[in-house]
Amino acid sequence: MANRNDLAAYTSSLVNMSEDTELQERLRLYQVFSKLYTHHRGLLDEILDLESSSAPVRVTLPYIQGFISDGQSYLVTNLMQGKTQALSQPQQIWTIGRDPRRSQIAVQDIRLSRCHAAVRYMEGQGFYLIDLESRNQSFVNGEPVRQTLLKEGDQVRLGSIVFTFFLCGSTCSLEPLPPETLERIAQCQQMTERLQDHRRDKLDIQETEIEEDNIPTLDLYHDTSKFLRSIAPD
Repeated sequence: MANRNDLAAYTSSLVNMSEDTELQERLRLYQVFSKLYTHHRGLLDEILDLESSSAPVRVTLPYIQGFISDGQSYLVTNLMQGKTQALSQPQQIWTIGRDPRRSQIAVQDIRLSRCHAAVRYMEGQGFYLIDLESRNQSFVNGEPVRQTLLKEGDQVRLGSIVFTFFLCGSTCSLEPLPPETLERIAQCQQMTERLQDHRRDKLDIQETEIEEDNIPTLDLYHDTSKFLRSIAPD
């Protein structure tokens, strides 16, 4: 049977083990947030804003996609006011920065320089990210860069803006769908439309019932009797 000293030592070891586990968990969370800060600064800011706000917030993941079609290059991005746009440029150079007068892709971020960086397409090579001597530098996959060839899935950070780069250098025509697949798609669409119509009709009925409940009722017998009593002689 364990004595009092053995029990105290055992309890102390459990406390130390618990403290070590908690410390390791905190260290792991710190490492996760450190990676988010380095590679996904914009996403981390949105998460912190979401944590401090009770209202639901839709998180939009920013991106840039290099796209080549019929010898013409485009940048497809949602960095400009959160709306996806395909941008063409005659010199195949797209500048990114804080000042709309100096940057074609203008993003309001205080950590961006007025003209922070540029994406340039070089025929036969690909899309390059070029840092324009910005104050806070440009980073690709956590590493500061002056000029680098962008690859599929690269994580780019400019100021507080973090986006993923995608590359689309070719198009592919797919085979037509078989009749049974087209029929199944049509059936699913019809079923969805019926459900929507049913829900719409149900809402209309509920609104009509509410309106009818608010209409004052007319009791002819009661109202007539009340009127006759009011005019009857004493």
